[in-house]
Amino acid sequence: MTTFVHAADIHLDSPLRGLLPYAGAPSIDEIRGATRQALDNLVNFIISEDVPLLLIAGDLYDGDWQDFNTGLYFAGQMRRLGEAGIRVAIVRGNHDAANAMTKTLPLPDNVKVFKSRKPETWILEDLGIAVHGQSYATPEVTDNLAVSYPDPVDGMLNIGLLHCLISGAQEHLPYAPCTVDELAAKGYDYWALGHVHNYSILRNTPCIVYAGCSQGRHIKETGRKGCVLVEADNGSMTTEFVPLDVISWLNVTADGSGAETIEAAVSVFGDALGSAMVDQGGRPCCVRTTLKGRCAVHGRLRSDPMALTASIRAVAADVSGNKAWIEKVQVQTGPLVDLDELAQSDTPQGELLRYLAELAADPREIELELTELKAKLAGSGVQMPQGDMKQMLIEAGDLLLTALADAQSEQEAS
Repeated sequence: MTTFVHAADIHLDSPLRGLLPYAGAPSIDEIRGATRQALDNLVNFIISEDVPLLLIAGDLYDGDWQDFNTGLYFAGQMRRLGEAGIRVAIVRGNHDAANAMTKTLPLPDNVKVFKSRKPETWILEDLGIAVHGQSYATPEVTDNLAVSYPDPVDGMLNIGLLHCLISGAQEHLPYAPCTVDELAAKGYDYWALGHVHNYSILRNTPCIVYAGCSQGRHIKETGRKGCVLVEADNGSMTTEFVPLDVISWLNVTADGSGAETIEAAVSVFGDALGSAMVDQGGRPCCVRTTLKGRCAVHGRLRSDPMALTASIRAVAADVSGNKAWIEKVQVQTGPLVDLDELAQSDTPQGELLRYLAELAADPREIELELTELKAKLAGSGVQMPQGDMKQMLIEAGDLLLTALADAQSEQEAS
């Protein structure tokens, strides 16, 4: 039986994006060291399982290093593998090619970095494996590299190592584009792919796999991240996803329908977060919070976002044992009343809604007024709001409707 591990998109020392420190948040050092800890987990797993070969399918680094410490740390981990008799095959991806330091850092003898000029083959006679690969020469490779990969070597397990975008994949730049059929036609036994950050098996025979990244770095990289353990035996091949990440990114949506106070809406979020963290095994989580549903407190949730965020953070710290980092709070609730029906009514609220609808239909007038106001405020230090005008008008309507409702309640109480 032959075994190897397929990893990709480690992005060593990449900063986790969207996280600002605040009182009660998890340790910033724990967050900053996440990609290194994931690499440590990878190396420890390979050594503990006595796997003889590691494949890294590009984007080992994350563009320019701040200094050589990133590369030296990686070289040290590769040295650990070398001391255990484990070899490493690497192709450089678009982020690696953007880093001039990458090419000057010496790596241990157990590491093979494929050249960028043309595809080449690394034959490991003792393992019965032939690895075919090509690195990126520049950050933007738009040619189909796979079409020039060598023919398979007879009598060996043939592996294609490639950083690419398979046709149809979303939210990634179209580098080294190719199709599943083109890869299958090469006659290799396994394709170890990188560039797409989600683990996925594109075809079972031959095995064509994206390992995904080893550690999620922002809210678009949710779910477990890790590597793939591959076992080949007498023509059959099995794959197993192995988690490596130390921090999870979660989208937590709470239904605040019917909430009459901010405290009630926040409490619903706490329940949703507690359920979401059950499967996290005590690992820190970076959480984007979304409150939805029609509720009486809709306007107040929008009127003071800083107070709402502070309440959400406090509940998150309590529910998670200080393991949840609130990355962002989104309010997507709605009022209890039917706004379309209210807009037709002969009330101050109806008149307000009709006026805002007119502005949204032709916002040029208000944009002109804001431009004049911005000119008057120049040099005062006061910042004008930025964003989509239609959304700003919706939020303004929420605030004004809440103020009208509060004023009416006070009059009725007196």
